Amino acid sequence: MATVGSGGSTAAAGPGAVSAGSLEPGTVSAAHRRLKYISLAVLVVQNASLILSIRYTRTLPGDRFFATTAVVMAEVLKGLTCLLLLFAQKRGNVKHLVLFLHEAVLVQYVDTFKLAVPSLIYTLQNNLQYVAISNLPAATFQVSPKPSMAREELAAVGGGL
Repeated sequence: MATVGSGGSTAAAGPGAVSAGSLEPGTVSAAHRRLKYISLAVLVVQNASLILSIRYTRTLPGDRFFATTAVVMAEVLKGLTCLLLLFAQKRGNVKHLVLFLHEAVLVQYVDTFKLAVPSLIYTLQNNLQYVAISNLPAATFQVSPKPSMAREELAAVGGGL
C-alpha cells in the first residue's frame, strides 16, 4: 500500500500504510525475534496442556460431553477473541469495526468462501482429535504426527525460526 516515488521516497497511500523499507528481509529486530520464540513457547505449552486436559476430562467416569459441543464452543471463543482484538485495533470504534467486517466478509465473499473450506476441515480434524485422545494414551497421542498443528504453530510465529 505504499508507492515509491522518484529518488526512493515513499508516499503513504492511507492510514496503516507500510513503507517499502520495512518489508525487506533481514531487518528483524531483536525484540521481534524474542517475541517469535516466546510465541512458540506459549503455543507448545498450550498444545501440551490442551491434550492433557482433554485426555483427563474424556477419561473421567460418568457422563461424557459431546466432542462437537467442545469444538464448537472453542471456535466461538476464538471468534469472540478475534472480534475483541479487532475492536481494540479499531480503537473502540464500533462503526469502523462493522465497516471493516462488512468489507472483509461480505464484499470480499470469494475470500470468505476460500477460508471456509479449510476451516470446516479443521473443525472435522478437531472432532477426530477428541476421538483419538479418548482412545489413545496421552503420551502416544502427543508424539503422533499431526502435520496441520505444526503448520499452525509455524504460521503463528511468522513462518519459521
